[in-house]
Amino acid sequence: MKVLCDRAILSEAFQTAQGVVSPRSPKPALQCVRIEATKKTLSLLATDLEVGVRIILSAGLEVGEPGVALLSAERVGAILKELSCEKVSLKSTDKKVQIESDGSSFTILGDDPADFPTVPEFEAAGATEIEAAKLLGMIHKTVFAAAREAARYALNGVLWEVRGKEIRLVATDGHRLAVGKGECKGGKSSGQVSAIVPTKAMHLIERALAGQETAQIQVGEKQILVKAGDTVIYSRLVDGHFPKYEDVIPQDCDKKVELKTSEFLTAMRQASVLTNEESRGVRIEFKKGECILSSRAPEMGEARITFKAALESPDKEFEIAFNPFFVIDVLKVIEAETFTLQLKSANKPGLIREGALYTHVIMPVNIP
Repeated sequence: MKVLCDRAILSEAFQTAQGVVSPRSPKPALQCVRIEATKKTLSLLATDLEVGVRIILSAGLEVGEPGVALLSAERVGAILKELSCEKVSLKSTDKKVQIESDGSSFTILGDDPADFPTVPEFEAAGATEIEAAKLLGMIHKTVFAAAREAARYALNGVLWEVRGKEIRLVATDGHRLAVGKGECKGGKSSGQVSAIVPTKAMHLIERALAGQETAQIQVGEKQILVKAGDTVIYSRLVDGHFPKYEDVIPQDCDKKVELKTSEFLTAMRQASVLTNEESRGVRIEFKKGECILSSRAPEMGEARITFKAALESPDKEFEIAFNPFFVIDVLKVIEAETFTLQLKSANKPGLIREGALYTHVIMPVNIP
């Protein structure tokens, strides 16, 4: 293999591949990136057997001799990151690869490319297409709500549903539920396709979507592939049953208030300062056209923040308490200037809506 390529492009591709590689894997091949040069392209492939990435480079590339090599992701990634040249050349002989730039030369010992596992190819036929920016926004608004406890395996991922021309992403950890919707085209013309995608793959997809115009999605029985530009993310699906999330979304809220996103976020952050593990809750009170956020922690003090807000409710006054950090998480991803908060009672879930495409359910907490 003999290749001359743009260092910045190759370095960025290696950084993406490093996000997949497992540096502690007992299999040396899984600590590497497979590099293959053809007449016009250079492909990088990395996997930990659960998640994989394939990046195909064609810009800023000159292939003098096709070939394949298996190189340490960590070592090569570090070299490319430290170099400051515009171009870098790769030359391979047997299991050695020489990396050269202006005044610098590195010889890297590689592994046998035959030891690298196979990773599925993306098949465009029957793929679902969506605007990359829309899918990126949906991921941003849902992935943070996924569970992190190993015991709740089926919740340690994001549910993808394709319903004709609509795609939904859903995440929950049992305390909150995030649902994002968007329009798509292509894919299966009838029925519903669903898959639970692990959070590691979600973050890789998120990175691949940045700066792209469209994305293509191919969902199989045990795997999902997402293509964005020159990058394809592959992932095995989480095995398990996702809860019937639609049953969790309140349908009987009789109290509603429209709030300014930045104002409420600032107030919630201020109130959260005086909370601790024992009193991790902020009380929200509505009365006489005002919203009052208050918190109190033993041996710390108390906070009280007031601003104008008109609650539409059959009751003159109402109060409820939430974990402030859960509220802050969702307010940080809302892009609109205002959002709608819908409520029923102090012991029933609250409902946060941003237009018709984003819904967030949050469980209340008890404050002594």
